[in-house]
Amino acid sequence: MVKATKKKGPTIVVRDEDGRQPTTGLGLPDDHLLGEISHEMGNYFHKLYYWSDYLKTAVGDTGEQGAVEMLEGTVERLEHFMRMILEYFAPARLCFTKVPVSELIGSMESRLVGRRLRVEGDYVADTTVMVDAALIAHALRTTFESAAATLLDEPEMIVRVTEAHRSEYAGIEIEFLAGKQSRDQARLKQGIEMAVAEKFFQMHGGELFEREGEDHALIVFLPLYA
Repeated sequence: MVKATKKKGPTIVVRDEDGRQPTTGLGLPDDHLLGEISHEMGNYFHKLYYWSDYLKTAVGDTGEQGAVEMLEGTVERLEHFMRMILEYFAPARLCFTKVPVSELIGSMESRLVGRRLRVEGDYVADTTVMVDAALIAHALRTTFESAAATLLDEPEMIVRVTEAHRSEYAGIEIEFLAGKQSRDQARLKQGIEMAVAEKFFQMHGGELFEREGEDHALIVFLPLYA
């Protein structure tokens, strides 16, 4: 049971049964609670997968096979969406380290199957950013893959890295150029995956935004480590 203790006027301090203050930010569930929710959610999806397998066996080669496969695909997408929702609301603990900008860019080249990665810009390769390596890799991968998915006919993907400023501090902009066919397609910055990526960039003092038009792109801003 959680009880509130009043101290000096209107200030309310929330404490648990042992008298300790919670370490999680106001309005955010803690890791234990999220773990319990994830476990319970897993039980539900286990049952859904069991019954979809049962239905697939039951219908055999009848005309209902397509409907069962559609149900199976819907369950998979729903599970992915729910897990991304949990990741979005999870309180993140950051472990910062200095990472050269060149490493952030170079790590993406292996993800372009059958295409080249061309890096342009006026940045200094050994310039460093202070980031949580795991979170920033997740966010960059999501952003990169969203833009790369639009490369229908292009033999290469262009990434521009330039110096930039926000108010009083310096940083870099990493610009992921989308394919030419993307101008008439849906926006790149949409969906729960991009919402999670944007949250991770913001936790680093950065930004994620989309530029539409002739040079359709997703652009990441990260402050530089001085």
